[in-house]
Amino acid sequence: MTLPSLKELFAAPGEARADLIRRTRWRPGPLPDRGSSFFIHLSELCPVACKHCMYSSDLERKSEKDSLSPAELEDAIAFIDETGSEKLNITGGGEPFLKLPSILRLLETVRVPRIELVTAGYWAKTQAAADRMLDRLVGALAKNPRKPELMLRLSLDRYHLNAPYPVLIEHYGNIARAWDRGGHDMLLGFRGIQPDLGHVDRLLAEEVGGELTEVDAWNLRLKLPGGRSAPLTFNVFRLSGKAGELVEGAELSTHSKTIREYYGPFEKRQGQLVLATAVNDAIRGSYTDTGGLAITMNSDGSFWIFCGTAPDRRLMLGETDFAGAIEHFFADPVTRLLVDDGVWALADVVAELDPLCCTAAVAKNDVASLVEDLLADPAVRLAVTLVALHRLLGEDRLSVDGLPPGHEILLPEADLVRSCRGAIAGEGA
Repeated sequence: MTLPSLKELFAAPGEARADLIRRTRWRPGPLPDRGSSFFIHLSELCPVACKHCMYSSDLERKSEKDSLSPAELEDAIAFIDETGSEKLNITGGGEPFLKLPSILRLLETVRVPRIELVTAGYWAKTQAAADRMLDRLVGALAKNPRKPELMLRLSLDRYHLNAPYPVLIEHYGNIARAWDRGGHDMLLGFRGIQPDLGHVDRLLAEEVGGELTEVDAWNLRLKLPGGRSAPLTFNVFRLSGKAGELVEGAELSTHSKTIREYYGPFEKRQGQLVLATAVNDAIRGSYTDTGGLAITMNSDGSFWIFCGTAPDRRLMLGETDFAGAIEHFFADPVTRLLVDDGVWALADVVAELDPLCCTAAVAKNDVASLVEDLLADPAVRLAVTLVALHRLLGEDRLSVDGLPPGHEILLPEADLVRSCRGAIAGEGA
C-alpha cells in the first residue's frame, strides 16, 4: 500500500505514526544489549509532600496502580538482572521507603555492581530510628552474593525542611551520625537545589559539627566528626510538577543554572547530551556513557529508555523480555534520534516545528520530563518521526514500505520541516 501524503498523515497523526513505524525496514546492525543506569520507582506516594515536587507526590493516589506487587517486584528484579545494568537507582515517583520490604528485597538479590537509594529521610525522626534503618539496609546488602556498592542519597532542600510534613535538619543529622559511626561500606550523599547552596549545607554542618569543603561550582563535601565525608550536590531548580505553581518559582530559577548549562560538562561532544546511554552519577559529578541503555521503570510497571523513548512507545513489565523491548524501542526513528544525538537534537527539531512547545518544555528546566513535554502533541510527535525518517533514509539506514518516488518525505529537510510546521499549525501540509 502506498504511503499516504503528508496531508493525509496529519489528519490522524497517532495512527499515521504507528503506521510509519510498521512500514520501516531497518538495515541490519547491532543494537544495545545491556543496561547502564536502571531507575525503578517503587511508589508514587510520599508522606512529605514537598511544594516543589517534580512528581507532585503526596499521599493521594493519582492512578489505579501506585506500586508493584510482590510478584511483580520479583519479575522486575529478573528484568533488571537481564539488562546487566551498571547501576540501579531506587528513586523517584514518590518515597521509596514507603515500600521498605521491596527495598530490602532489591538489596538482597539484584545483580548489579552499584545501587543508589534515594530518600527524603522522613523515617529518621530519632537517632535510634536512623540507627535501626541503616542496620537493616546494611544487613540486607550483606545477603547479596554480588556485594554491590550502596549509596544512600538524601534529598535536602528548603522544601523538605518546610513541607506540610517536614523532614527537619535534625532528622538528616540523625542519618549522618548513624552513618559516621561506620562499621560498614555503605556510602552517603546529599542532594539539594542550587538556590539553596550556602544555606542547607551550612545548617547540616552545624547540626552534625562537620566541616564543608568546596569541590566545584555545585558540589561540596561534608567531613563529619568521625572522619568520614559525604558529597553534597546541588542540582538545577526544576519548574515541573508542583514547582510550576510556586509563586517564588520564577525568582528561584534565576539563581539556578539552566539544564543546558548544568549538563554541558557531561556532553559527549559540544551540544550533544545523550542521557539514554549514561550511568547517572550527578552526585559524583559525572555521567559515564557505557554503550548500554538507561531504563526507567515506573511504579505501575511501565518502562522506557530514559530520555530515549517517545511517550507512546512505553512498554509494561511482562510484555516482553529485554531483547524484545530493545527491538520495540529501536523500531521507532525517534529513539534512534535520541540515542544517537541526544535530547538537544530533539529540542532543536521541535524548535523548528513548534517554537512555543519547545520553549515551554525547556523552560521547565527538567531534563527528566523534557522528551515527554517536547513530544506531548501527537502532531509534533509525527513531525519529528518524519524528520528522523528523512535523515535516516539519507544515511541509508532504513527503507519505508510503500514510499513512492517524489513523496514529501524525500524532499529537502527544510521543505519537509516547513510542510510539517504548517500541518501542526493547522494550515495543511
